[in-house]
Amino acid sequence: MMKRKLFISMILLLTLSSGATGRTIPLGSFFDRFVVGAEWGYTQCVFRSRNYNFISEEGYRIFEQNSSFYAHANAQVLGTIGYRISDQLTLGLYSGYIGIGEQNRLIPACLRASYFPSTDSEDGLFAYAQGGVAWHVHTTAGRMGWLATLGGGYRIRLSYDTHLDLLVGLKYLHDHPSIPNPEGPGNVPEHNIRMNNAGYCALDISIAVSF
Repeated sequence: MMKRKLFISMILLLTLSSGATGRTIPLGSFFDRFVVGAEWGYTQCVFRSRNYNFISEEGYRIFEQNSSFYAHANAQVLGTIGYRISDQLTLGLYSGYIGIGEQNRLIPACLRASYFPSTDSEDGLFAYAQGGVAWHVHTTAGRMGWLATLGGGYRIRLSYDTHLDLLVGLKYLHDHPSIPNPEGPGNVPEHNIRMNNAGYCALDISIAVSF
């Protein structure tokens, strides 16, 4: 009788052990679900639209509206803190330093949702959507822009809780940049601007590490 009980106990132990080895990283407690990371990327602008309306130094109105293909290379560096809602969904807050277009540098604050069809702790494809705001750096334009990105990537598991992500995304920035003064040096004064809208479409290629 004792031998039978011992045999059954060993079978149960082996069954539980073999099932545990195939499990993904458990969510754990509230604080265990937080993740941090960094992202470095290359941004290639491909399209730009502009819609300006302002008063010149001599008092007449200048209006400009155009859209065209636009090639300009930039870079981005981002840091993130995220929260694992589930094994398949993570929400992250991203900020850092990005460039979109010529002499257009911004500090973003964006929320990104990442979806993993299998789990976020295994090698595999994933998709993400991101949106937020961005503030200008080294310009006199006081208004902020709106930023949105859609993309996907491939996750490589480096260790138990460390991952490497390869990402590709399509980014759009609705912006209010400074307007170069067509009649002299510097930019058009803010009080002379009646309308100042610009849109940039760019391709992002980046690499990220999270843990």
